[in-house]
Amino acid sequence: MTNNQQITYTNELQRKGIHITSMLIPIIYYFIDRPTALSILFPLTCITLIIDLFIHYNPAFRSFSHGIIGHLMRPHELNRTSLVLNGASWVMVAAVLTVFVFPKTIAIIAFSIVILCDMFAALIGRKIGKTKFIDKSLEGSITFFIVGIIVCYTWTQIFHLDFLFFIAVSTGTFFAAIAEAAAYRLKVDDNIVIPIVAGGISWLILYYCNGSY
Repeated sequence: MTNNQQITYTNELQRKGIHITSMLIPIIYYFIDRPTALSILFPLTCITLIIDLFIHYNPAFRSFSHGIIGHLMRPHELNRTSLVLNGASWVMVAAVLTVFVFPKTIAIIAFSIVILCDMFAALIGRKIGKTKFIDKSLEGSITFFIVGIIVCYTWTQIFHLDFLFFIAVSTGTFFAAIAEAAAYRLKVDDNIVIPIVAGGISWLILYYCNGSY
């Protein structure tokens, strides 16, 4: 549900620099099983949610946190009249949902997409985006899809899966790019909608085509 025009480009770069560290989640998940991944992710997610609760309900803690990371927070995260989750919390919630719902290969790709594609789409879209596409720029959405294709191809090779798998996850990426562009008007956080759409479409295609995953 983010509006990337609400903070400076320099701050956006810093925010995305922190955001990309979330790639550790799919990378680590590659080496461990689902129960282990969830046993790690769930407590971490609870911690981020508790921090958001403290920010909302404790003025002293709110002032402290805003003094440290306030320049990286979007206006709707700073000027909150109701409980609002920060980007980090949405990322962690998305990680838990993605790992819990989807098969491992699809979950890893779907979460890689939300981290890498969203990052490059935001940066390129803000820098050179001129053509409006839903609520974002066409240039940003095209970047999202191109990066997604690279992500899908790379993981397909790592998993030693076939061309049908690559087509399925690439199709999921295409629809995720559209969902990302529409997330703001739909009032759904893009960190949630991207992996759910990417993973859901991919899984449906593979299921009905009897594909390997």
